[in-house]
Amino acid sequence: MRRSGFVLVAGLLLVSGEPALAADPSFDCDGARSNVEKMICGDDELAALDVKLAKTFAKVLSMAPADGVSELKMSQKSWRQQMIKCGDKPDPRACVVQSYNKRMSGF
Repeated sequence: MRRSGFVLVAGLLLVSGEPALAADPSFDCDGARSNVEKMICGDDELAALDVKLAKTFAKVLSMAPADGVSELKMSQKSWRQQMIKCGDKPDPRACVVQSYNKRMSGF
């Protein structure tokens, strides 16, 4: 009985000792500089939106004609600069969610 109690406690420690799923956006969080990037790195929902947009953008980019690739990349860079400005809004998180959703609906 003593041994099974040990196994139960050890099993509980393993389960409870597992780290929570960390946000894993499409960019390297070690390089996050802006408050918005840091917020995305700490929020699973925002990180998931970031990954979804990155996959959508990659798909759109792969289907774009060669002469449209540069323009698409520039529009993505411009969108990202605007999204980063969400950090200055009264509700930065809501602004980021809206920005991602609007961008994805534009493809």
